[in-house]
Amino acid sequence: MNKVERVRAALAGAEVDRVPASFWFHFPSGQKQGIASVKAHLAYYRASGVDFLKIMNEHPYHSGPDKHINATIKTPADWKALRPAPLSASFFQEQLDEISRIVDGLHGECLAITTIFGPFSAGNAISDGRVTEHLKTDPIAVSQGLGVIAESLAQFAIACIEAGAAGIYYSAQGGEQDRFTADEFAGFLKPHDLTVLNALSGHGEFNLLHICGDHIRLPLYADYPTHAVNWASTKHNLDLKQGYSLFKRPVVGGIGDRGLIVDGPHADIKKAVQKVITDFGRRSLMIGADCTVPTEIDVSNLQAAVEASM
Repeated sequence: MNKVERVRAALAGAEVDRVPASFWFHFPSGQKQGIASVKAHLAYYRASGVDFLKIMNEHPYHSGPDKHINATIKTPADWKALRPAPLSASFFQEQLDEISRIVDGLHGECLAITTIFGPFSAGNAISDGRVTEHLKTDPIAVSQGLGVIAESLAQFAIACIEAGAAGIYYSAQGGEQDRFTADEFAGFLKPHDLTVLNALSGHGEFNLLHICGDHIRLPLYADYPTHAVNWASTKHNLDLKQGYSLFKRPVVGGIGDRGLIVDGPHADIKKAVQKVITDFGRRSLMIGADCTVPTEIDVSNLQAAVEASM
């Protein structure tokens, strides 16, 4: 199998010649945006041998009239004034250009999925991290604003597919047990995640749900419509087998994003990957990390992990 065939087989729950694997990290300063980012992604793909490429997104959602959003979020009431960011906003267009250039540079060798941070994360970006505090104070106002962001992100998600991405890596945040109650999450966060994900119905062949964090109420995400799911399975969450039973679709992960994958040695990394495959089985599995690995990681460690799945 080539890399595209291998990933498609894993997504279908079919036999694979080897279990696909992929890892990702934030590129260093100077390689985060523009042509430098395109070159960094393609160089990393060649060096690591990953079976699919996650395109990073270093263009955060912005507030302020210069970024086409007519509100600055300082108080809970400010969320009511938020208006959708148009697809023409620079932070959308810059990411779309990078997607197109990266996909062109891959020459069809592998599938590339691109990162979208959900409304909760985008809300944090435009409120200096106040979204949790504000939602506790005025959940109706904040939910209204998150809905506006979701409307923009839904349009952007489809544009990413049209730009050449095989799917969306959707980073869902805010589900920690100690952040919100289950009712708060279900009432004021989940609907906005679903606005974005439901818009992708019929778009993309590899939409990957990443559930970010530790001590997560994973059952609240069980009905999020994606092709595969990734979460911190080595921490205080369900393990891969338990998660597969919950989500009933292929899973990506099994390796911690710190510790062994960073420190090595290669022989131990390979043993860890092989144990994940032995414990889980070869179908409906792609090897990956709990979350983004450190920027300074030795790429040869990731190459060793990819090779271990052979």
